[in-house]
Amino acid sequence: MMNLTINTPHEGLVRKFVEWLCSELQIRPRGLEIYAQGDLDGALGMCMDVSDDEFMILVKTKHRDIGDYFVTIAHEMIHVKQYLKENLGHWMDSCSDIPYRERWWEVEAFGESGPLVERFAKGLQVEV
Repeated sequence: MMNLTINTPHEGLVRKFVEWLCSELQIRPRGLEIYAQGDLDGALGMCMDVSDDEFMILVKTKHRDIGDYFVTIAHEMIHVKQYLKENLGHWMDSCSDIPYRERWWEVEAFGESGPLVERFAKGLQVEV
């Protein structure tokens, strides 16, 4: 059972989304904390590998609509999948010379996050 802590606007819907993402991405982190942040020094989100199979996601919610920050949550959850399945921590250190948007893990996260939100919204029959 995953220990899930959420402190964001629309907490119930975020919880449902994260549980859906875990199923879609076929992951089950032992622990996951997601916190809303007013500002992240220019970033929209951040994923931190806290310890074995435990992660913390920070997501900027200030001046963003729910669709925008759900895309960020999906993006960061893809990084959780990459940590769990592809040893992302190892790759991050060895690829620092590659431009940010060209790193394989960012290409995947930017490419898949929007479609994941769209599929989730379709399942809820709402427009995001």
